[in-house]
Amino acid sequence: MKNEIAIYGKGGIGKSTLSANISAALADSGKRVLQIGCDPKHDSTRLLLNGRKITTILDYIKTTGALDYKKEDILFEGYGSVGCVEAGGPEPGVGCAGRGIITSFELLEQFRVKEEYEITLYDVLGDVVCGGFAVPIRREYADTIFLVTSGEYMAMYAANNILRGIKNYENGKYRVAGLLYNSRNIEDEDRKVYAFAAAVGLPVCAKIPRSNVFAQAERKNITVVELISRKMKLNKGADIQDEEQKIYDIFKSLSRNIIDGVPMYEANPLSDDELEAVIYQTVKADYKKPFSKCDSETKESENHQGITVNSENHQGITVNSENHSVKDEVTSLNRYLSKNVIRNEPLHGCAFNGAMTMSIHIRDAVILAHAPKNCAYLSYQSISSSGRRRLFERGALMPVSISPNFQCTDMNETDMIFGGMEKLTKKIKDINKQQPKAIIVISSCPAGIIGDDIDRVKDLADKDIPILTVKSDGNLSGDYLQGMLLCYTELATQIIDKSVKPEKKIVNIVFEKVVAKNTESNFQIIEEYLKQMNITVNCRFLCNTTFDKLKNFCKAELNLLAYKDYTGMILEKFFKEKYGCKFFDKQFPVGFSETAQWLKEISSVMGESDVARKIVEENTAVYKERIEKIKATLKGKRLMIITYNHSLDWILTAAIDAGIEIVKVCILNFSQDEGFRTQLNHSFLIEENYDNEKRESDIEKYNPDILLSNYESGKAYKNCITDTIPMCPDAGFFSGCSMVERWASLIKLNLQGEWKKDERLFKKYYTR
Repeated sequence: MKNEIAIYGKGGIGKSTLSANISAALADSGKRVLQIGCDPKHDSTRLLLNGRKITTILDYIKTTGALDYKKEDILFEGYGSVGCVEAGGPEPGVGCAGRGIITSFELLEQFRVKEEYEITLYDVLGDVVCGGFAVPIRREYADTIFLVTSGEYMAMYAANNILRGIKNYENGKYRVAGLLYNSRNIEDEDRKVYAFAAAVGLPVCAKIPRSNVFAQAERKNITVVELISRKMKLNKGADIQDEEQKIYDIFKSLSRNIIDGVPMYEANPLSDDELEAVIYQTVKADYKKPFSKCDSETKESENHQGITVNSENHQGITVNSENHSVKDEVTSLNRYLSKNVIRNEPLHGCAFNGAMTMSIHIRDAVILAHAPKNCAYLSYQSISSSGRRRLFERGALMPVSISPNFQCTDMNETDMIFGGMEKLTKKIKDINKQQPKAIIVISSCPAGIIGDDIDRVKDLADKDIPILTVKSDGNLSGDYLQGMLLCYTELATQIIDKSVKPEKKIVNIVFEKVVAKNTESNFQIIEEYLKQMNITVNCRFLCNTTFDKLKNFCKAELNLLAYKDYTGMILEKFFKEKYGCKFFDKQFPVGFSETAQWLKEISSVMGESDVARKIVEENTAVYKERIEKIKATLKGKRLMIITYNHSLDWILTAAIDAGIEIVKVCILNFSQDEGFRTQLNHSFLIEENYDNEKRESDIEKYNPDILLSNYESGKAYKNCITDTIPMCPDAGFFSGCSMVERWASLIKLNLQGEWKKDERLFKKYYTR
């Protein structure tokens, strides 16, 4: 069974020396051990590596692109095959070392480093108890925590402070194993340490004497365990001194107890007054939870010996298997990266905004932004803009966009200093009173920077109101598209019920573009085709849907991708890998040929070929009639296309049917798609990754009658009409037909008019 151990203590108390010796002793016992140094000094693993200082994770990611990350560049092998990792930190006085710990752990999760080891040991600075340095004591990490202390006041003050931090993450699961007493030989030291241990209800699991043996080992850049092990192999240990053997035995005994399993105790920190009373005996305090083993432990302390827990009485260290499965799932999600993140391009928006935009489409959930007010305001404006525009332009109401159901914790400067979890907890309790179907918490940059662990609020969930979390952390996680991907995968993981069985003639719609103006009309077109074939839409993921529909996602026997672009294909891969879902091979059809083929193939899968054949026949007659009317106007006209769209058959087919000559197709690089796709047997020129600087010279060279692009340059071209290609075209038979009809109308348009000078004004001002 895997075990994760966090060793906390004041800076300079000897954590790194103790951690390295414990790791070495565990390795000598046959365990595969990983030691992670979580201190900006990055010297935790030095003695395991014969004094060699290794590349820290933070230094590595600062100089290496995400696509070039390699596990072997940050993971090194030390004594006894102990895996050695150093998180590192920023330069003193700048940056945030706590955030550095969070970033380091995320990279280790991405590489699944811990899966290779039986025991992971975190060596953590205890002077700082911010959210970043508290990461190892979160529930998904350490299940065993040791506190290193001496008899010095500040050492015990730090240990007591760490207990306060542990208390915040406890939630009924005790994980404190006890104290490691690293003696400093100060006056009255034993009494102080054992009194403190009794007051907080913890055992002293080992007392490590102050000894020159440690200095001898460090001069050789090795641990005491390695030093003694070497001597044991030479002359059968004849030259081992009693003091050396005693210290070696302490670490071997401690490692055996760790392997066997040590009892876990509740974190019961003292108040500052109580701590002073214990250490300085200024007040005779009556502690509420005295340590039950005080008598036996005190007797051992009088003999100045280390106290080891009786392994026969141990409770064992258990790890919740559900937690491990969740960790594995989170790790797997890290593979789903946006194109911008993979290519290390400038960020297009932030992940927080992307996650917010998608999550609000669960209509009966409340979306809670754990963010400052201005982040929520910008997100609201982004979400509602498309709804307001459609209302003003077409009078169409989009309730999800016009009035998104989200609230905000309104983080401020105080929260950035002291943490925002208290405010988040209060807000969730208030929302619970509204009885939503679910609460979805999404974190922004500030929450991620200070290390607010939003997963903690899941414990506040009412039995009928689940709490879901998306750690988007603003720009820290990536761009807008990366936030969308996080939202898709995280909410699917937390909502979808795998036990639901698929039913015949039921489908899901996946990955509709929620910001497009024609999203609903496209859905209605596809839904009408499906209805005619007796097929029911179960869930739209994630678009204008409900919590229960998402929960029953697996009810569909087939899933239909609205867009089979880069992001669509990532989602298809995700659902296939995680849920074993079946996907129809084609995206929503756009244009006559695609729609006819789409209907033919899906009806074959669903056993409704006769119905589909009838739909195609009816629309074929209409299409031919419309194309025939415009042929005389368009035949022989020259068409040039400069576009971000990577799928253009719907335009190209209609243009060819209308007798247009296609002179060149120029495909620009696009963050949300990859690779030009066509099923046409063509002779026209295609240039991918087109350099837009060539636009003017190419237009002059190819002299098109019709120029298509995604935007207007503002320039009127001689003898050339211009039109724009929608990024999200209309679905169905007539999208391409409607576009070429518009060109015919423009070409036939009478631009003459003496007093209005229409032709001059048209060329000067016309844009579309």
